[in-house]
Amino acid sequence: PPSSFIDIAEPCRRCPGRARTMAAVMSPGEASAVSGPSASASFDCAVCGASFGGRNALFRHLRRQAACWEQGGLVAIDQEDAAKAQGAENKSKPQQQEKKKKPKKEDTEHKKLNLETRPETYAEELAVKVAAVWTLFGGLALQLPEPEVFESPPDHYRMRCEFDIWQDHRGPSYTMFSGKERVQIQHYPMGTKLISEKLMPVLLDVLRREQVLRLRLFQVNFHTTLHGDALVGLLYHTPYNRPERRAKEERRQAEKQARELLEESIDRGVAAERCEERGGDAAEGEVDQEEEGQQDKEATSAAAIDDCPLTEAWTSAAERLSAALGGASVVGHSRGRRAVVGRPWVEERLRVAGVAEPLRYRQIEGCFSQPNGEVAQHMLGWARAVAGADDGAVGSAGPARGDDLLELYCGNGNFAVGLAPCFRQVLATELVKGLVDAAIQNASDNGVANITLARVSAEELGQALQGTRSFQRMSHVDISAFELRTVLVDPPRAGLGAEVAEFVATFDRIVYISCNPETMHVDLKILCRTHELLRLAVFDQFPYTDHLEMGMLLVRRAT
Repeated sequence: PPSSFIDIAEPCRRCPGRARTMAAVMSPGEASAVSGPSASASFDCAVCGASFGGRNALFRHLRRQAACWEQGGLVAIDQEDAAKAQGAENKSKPQQQEKKKKPKKEDTEHKKLNLETRPETYAEELAVKVAAVWTLFGGLALQLPEPEVFESPPDHYRMRCEFDIWQDHRGPSYTMFSGKERVQIQHYPMGTKLISEKLMPVLLDVLRREQVLRLRLFQVNFHTTLHGDALVGLLYHTPYNRPERRAKEERRQAEKQARELLEESIDRGVAAERCEERGGDAAEGEVDQEEEGQQDKEATSAAAIDDCPLTEAWTSAAERLSAALGGASVVGHSRGRRAVVGRPWVEERLRVAGVAEPLRYRQIEGCFSQPNGEVAQHMLGWARAVAGADDGAVGSAGPARGDDLLELYCGNGNFAVGLAPCFRQVLATELVKGLVDAAIQNASDNGVANITLARVSAEELGQALQGTRSFQRMSHVDISAFELRTVLVDPPRAGLGAEVAEFVATFDRIVYISCNPETMHVDLKILCRTHELLRLAVFDQFPYTDHLEMGMLLVRRAT
């Protein structure tokens, strides 16, 4: 007779603490004798009481013994397993309930939304932030110079802001989130007076009247300047008339299928006869072409509706909105499409200490620009002073240096344009093409002719300067014509990183502007191996928050 294979757990002679599995070969009659210390578990038939050393052996027994099967031997095993599973589930339920009842960490402090300004306590709050930064950098064992502190206006200081749009039976309203809670914004004293007192209320009033502007609108961006220029961006989720487009498309498809079925069912002879009755093949062809042309026209119109909600009706409404906003530009965005009423940029004019005429900057909609115009003027004035001379005073207008400046992450040329008169030449780099174009335009608008722009990253520029790689995007740059001794960096919040920091450390003078003191602290661990810190400045771009921007001048130590 065929043998039964049963798994038996037997202690391993080499590893007493473990068990190994071996196969025992026995006849069906011997299966009931498997018991005792060699078996790790006993599987019993609930009907005849026979014991087995493995589940498979028990199943084979039940298949061969019809009486046991019919009287519920297998059912008994299933019930036993179900009871064990239920017991395990009940045992874990209290733990699960306990986990559910476990209170969440109290992290509401940083999520709390507070948009009110506090002019009476502004100086005290700024002093606390400066002390915190002093403590952070004190751990580097550096000789910290006395910080130069540049304050912000206590209110109406934000040139840019954005809000979600919430729409209900009362109409649209501005909202922001505090954690997961949606908070309605009634007023915004942090924004410029142009934003808070004119653009915000007038826009809501127009949205209530203009349904074509309101439908599917989910976000509004405001961008203003000290010069008084303004731009409003309207962002839409999906085309607001998608149901209409879908209905048209469904009708077109149904008509097309019906026409195809009709053509298939008509015999060629019948079709020819009908053609003669209607005046020949040419007439039928003209009719078919006319029908197909009309269908293609409808399909194109439907596709245009589906592609973008920024239709002629939207443009007309946006022109009325622009007039109500005093001539502010209006830019609509939907699914990668853009419609512009006015200009897709605003013009800023910054009055910088030591510069006779205001500097003019074209700030592109959707691209980075300094959010606090007053502080941006202070940053430019301080950067001009320290870039020109180690001990340069803010507002001084000394002679230009005889060497050149390298700027990484130049953006729209904010620093390059302002510092160009202090150097023989300026080499500036930026990756975003739109910002490169804006930087070129800003240099031209300010009559600056000694700036060369290259669209490469900081890493790529380092490779080009070292001669390890060449780039087509730098084919117009003659590296040998530059005497680069000073580098200015204004990196994103992530900081320079080790590779770029090592590259920056090869220059004699480093002007480091940072929007994140923590990553600046990390980069200084590399830079301070070869350089000493001569100047330190703090810029309060965002009052009433923990955020503080910094500026440092580092000069190579004498060997």
